[in-house]
Amino acid sequence: MYGLRRAANALVLLLCCGSAYAAGTSGTLEWARRVELSTPVSGVVSSVSVEPGDRVAKGAALVTLDQRGFRAELQRARAERTRLKQALAEARRERDRAQELYDRTLLSQHDLDLAKIGHTTAQASYEAAEAALTQAKLALEYSTVRAPFAGVVLSRPAQVGQTVVSRLRSVPLVVLAASGHVLARTAVEEAAVQRLSVGDRATVRLGEREFEGHIERLGLEPLEPRTEPLHYAVDVAFDYPHVEQLRAGQTVTVVLP
Repeated sequence: MYGLRRAANALVLLLCCGSAYAAGTSGTLEWARRVELSTPVSGVVSSVSVEPGDRVAKGAALVTLDQRGFRAELQRARAERTRLKQALAEARRERDRAQELYDRTLLSQHDLDLAKIGHTTAQASYEAAEAALTQAKLALEYSTVRAPFAGVVLSRPAQVGQTVVSRLRSVPLVVLAASGHVLARTAVEEAAVQRLSVGDRATVRLGEREFEGHIERLGLEPLEPRTEPLHYAVDVAFDYPHVEQLRAGQTVTVVLP
């Protein structure tokens, strides 16, 4: 008898939750992808190409550091590689000559070993120059902060003339959110969240508009402050036209399956 009563209570709770969530729950919009962009190199900001609210394409230049020092270092690294490449070629010829003389018993083992050591040293120096050249190329590339994806500029702390010292700490220069894709976050009771699965279709209502989406994330820890019954965050991802701009924090209604 007790088991039947528990089953009946659970069924009533499930039906109540199902009808409540079918009508929709209140939620808020969150950015699906939000990043604070900086650079691993230090320098002085020479140009800022965006303002808050601007839409940018993937790869667009947002902030540029003064590139004169980076280009000079790249030129120096290329010249050093050229010098050491010639030195390596000469060390290789010297090693080969020494080997030939040794094979003809005209050179001692000691002298042959010295020639081999000279070649190994020249090889190591050339490889170090190659690495330095790669670092110089990367530094020049990193001196321009580019959009990693198409999005909208949320804020732009960078200012022309600002000194960026990335060796001490990363300095956010631009905050970017992906456009065309957002999350609607709502709170769902424990009993109801058990019925949901990632990938389930859901509807998000914003005013008179409706967007079709899917459940992207189900919370694994109860929301704070904890209440009875426990509530868990459910994120519904959906796309919206690029011609309009939604804003994080906007109130929406989420209709779950």
